[in-house]
Amino acid sequence: MEPKTALQVDVATLDAIQLMLRDLHTRHDEIRHRAAFRGCTRELLSLQQELVEYLLRKKSALMGQQQNGGPAPNYNSFI
Repeated sequence: MEPKTALQVDVATLDAIQLMLRDLHTRHDEIRHRAAFRGCTRELLSLQQELVEYLLRKKSALMGQQQNGGPAPNYNSFI
């Protein structure tokens, strides 16, 4: 088996990031109900937003894009 090139690793990482972002934007009712029962809905949504922002920064870095330094958009659609 041949070792992966840097480009193949980047493509695989970008694919994984896209899948994770899609999952983070998917409504998971079972988890949301558990968070509500335990009283940590706000913390769950905040953590979700942090993860999305982290993944978007990592994706931009892999794609060689610069951050503009402006305010980060809120991708949390569940508030």
